[in-house]
Amino acid sequence: MIHVAVVEDEENYREQLSEFLSRYGKEKGISIQTRTYCDGIDILDEYAGQFEVILLDIRMKHIDGMETARKIREKDKEVIIIFITNMAEYAIQGYDVEARGFILKPVRYRLFTQQMDRACRELESKKVEYLSLQLPTGVRNISLNDIFYIENREHYLHIHLEKENIIFYCTIKEMEKRLEGKPFFRCNSGLIINLAKVQSVKNNEILVHGETLTVSRSRKKEFMEQLTEYMGEGEYV
Repeated sequence: MIHVAVVEDEENYREQLSEFLSRYGKEKGISIQTRTYCDGIDILDEYAGQFEVILLDIRMKHIDGMETARKIREKDKEVIIIFITNMAEYAIQGYDVEARGFILKPVRYRLFTQQMDRACRELESKKVEYLSLQLPTGVRNISLNDIFYIENREHYLHIHLEKENIIFYCTIKEMEKRLEGKPFFRCNSGLIINLAKVQSVKNNEILVHGETLTVSRSRKKEFMEQLTEYMGEGEYV
């Protein structure tokens, strides 16, 4: 079962999103339990990490979606947040709260399903996807979700996690191949980043885990395409 919160101050959109979730669950054979809220304050008052997915309107009367998302992130680092908005430019701010994507109003079912498909894939991947490393101390399995970025230093890879760096003997080309099909992108000759960990992008600089990393000019266009696809932005043009 997937527990989904819909936070939307407009009743017609609350009803529409609830109907879409019910339809999606029936089509995919997934049990979805939906809880609706009229404002960010309402969900914050009772939030205790009980949802896997939150569909969050950005523009609301009492507390906007961005501030609501920030407060939710203080309590829950894992919940998937998808913004609902009528202005695409708001979506870029979602990097700050690690939003997984956004849906433009008026909401179309086809685009809604694309976002839910991605959310379901992410929930599934959290269960099983690991990177297995043969270290001098033995085999260690690292969750892909725990990796922020991987950098090459003198024939060794430094795998950056939340509280530690793991040094592993491997070429970056070999690691790139191992991560093929996963939400990772090789930004330059010596750097692979986890797209799920991107906080912001400015020119050729990428903020990941509070650190400024660089994407090469030759790879910038492809990087933005991959990031846009991951975030869902390109589906709403």
